[in-house]
Amino acid sequence: MTSTAQPGSTTASASISEQCIVASLTAEVMADADDGQFNLLASTLGNAADLQVISPTALLQMVNRQRAQLDQIEALAQEYAEKVLTPAFLDEYGIELEELDAASLFEDNPKLAAGFGAFAAVHTDGRTLVVVPAGQKPTVRLAAICDLVGYMQDRK
Repeated sequence: MTSTAQPGSTTASASISEQCIVASLTAEVMADADDGQFNLLASTLGNAADLQVISPTALLQMVNRQRAQLDQIEALAQEYAEKVLTPAFLDEYGIELEELDAASLFEDNPKLAAGFGAFAAVHTDGRTLVVVPAGQKPTVRLAAICDLVGYMQDRK
């Protein structure tokens, strides 16, 4: 079991940098007003200022570049959840977080490992411990912790 965060350990300056990642792609098939011929058009600007006739091959290249941008955007969301939101949430509710290797814990039943999101225990001294699987995506982890806290508050 690995302890990953303790209450009161959040700092004002999280270890994340300011960044901006943009992904925009519009594609359409449009009939030319003059000759009625269909054209494939694409734009990578939100306002379509660079709308142009393009080949299917060039459009697919643009799609691949956009997928790479979307992967970076997803990574940014995961990093933000891990480094900013989760520590602040743990600190606000005074939660200790520990990671378990779910694969070894449930090695006789992999379906249980796949379904394990988080569980909580409240110590007799009032401390709350939340246990999550190691390697869990930060956004999934944060959602699981929030659900547990909500459930625990509803039970009070």
